[in-house]
Amino acid sequence: MSLNEIIERFTLVSGYERKEISRYLPIIIDCKEFFEERISRELTPAEHRRAVHACAVYAYYRISRLGRDVGVGSFKAGDVQLVMDESGAVAEKLWQEEKTAVADIVAIDDGFSFRAVRI
Repeated sequence: MSLNEIIERFTLVSGYERKEISRYLPIIIDCKEFFEERISRELTPAEHRRAVHACAVYAYYRISRLGRDVGVGSFKAGDVQLVMDESGAVAEKLWQEEKTAVADIVAIDDGFSFRAVRI
């Protein structure tokens, strides 16, 4: 996956303009590495596109959580108003759908489980 592919897809998913993305670049790079570590085989072109899209959605999800974590509820700039709770909920829903959609090509296990041990 190339960073440019992920950024291009990220702009479509998030609604951010390319010039706004530079401040989030470290998070996008972390997401790229996260995905690359979890892909264990060569992907077909279609699988590659799915992985790039899922990575962009994951980056959008991670970035949308930033506003909620610092307590920013919403802000308005000119005619544009962004409500973080709504965008965060949308990003989380998208991520949950994408995580399921790419489960066959990306090993993402964010669950926790206890296992019994017999002695």
